[in-house]
Amino acid sequence: MGKLNIKKMKIVITVLLLLFLTLSVYSQEKIFIDEKGDTISKDIYRKKWSNKDLLLSVWSHKDENGKIYYTLKKDLYLKGLINYDSIIKKLEKVTNKKFKNSNTLLIEYYFKDDLCTQNRNNKWSKSEISSRKSYTTPIKKELEKKEIAMIVLFDNDIILKNKPKRKNEYYYKDINNYFKNKFFKNPTTCGSFALIKPNGQYIIRNGEYRADFMAQHLKTENWKIFFNSED
Repeated sequence: MGKLNIKKMKIVITVLLLLFLTLSVYSQEKIFIDEKGDTISKDIYRKKWSNKDLLLSVWSHKDENGKIYYTLKKDLYLKGLINYDSIIKKLEKVTNKKFKNSNTLLIEYYFKDDLCTQNRNNKWSKSEISSRKSYTTPIKKELEKKEIAMIVLFDNDIILKNKPKRKNEYYYKDINNYFKNKFFKNPTTCGSFALIKPNGQYIIRNGEYRADFMAQHLKTENWKIFFNSED
């Protein structure tokens, strides 16, 4: 068999392999579940997901058989009261940094097995962190001018190639998943955000968002939507 024919065969095999992989991805069974736990069609899922009045978030994950589940949740926003001092102590333990008691805390959280990004392999390399920081660091600096301390936390089961000893580091693993168990109990596609005031009031927003947009909730007229003056 000539070299030319062997080369053609390799090209054909490569094309067939790519076609097989593509078909495998698109043929994966997708199951859509509404906020009540009922299985629904893709069209109904899209309508509900796009209805902002329903205040829904979503968690998408793949099971051991390769099925992908898209589950709607009635938890776009959550609120509560917490002991601020205890949270500061835990955060200082995680970061090995000191925080002012006057700081409002803004925490961005990443969950393991999240299908939102390429990091669904539960590994964040140095280059991936650097790339993400090119977007979040300018926002962090602007928030600091308003006495808002921004920290980015990752599920303890995620492999994070951060540099915790660096003075300017703000990406950390959630040791023993303390913050996940306290605030981010239900995994959400594309992560979650928390705003925690020194008086202990906090707001959680689940789903894809931006830290600077989250900070807008601190405006008096926005905060009052969640907490009355008596709270």
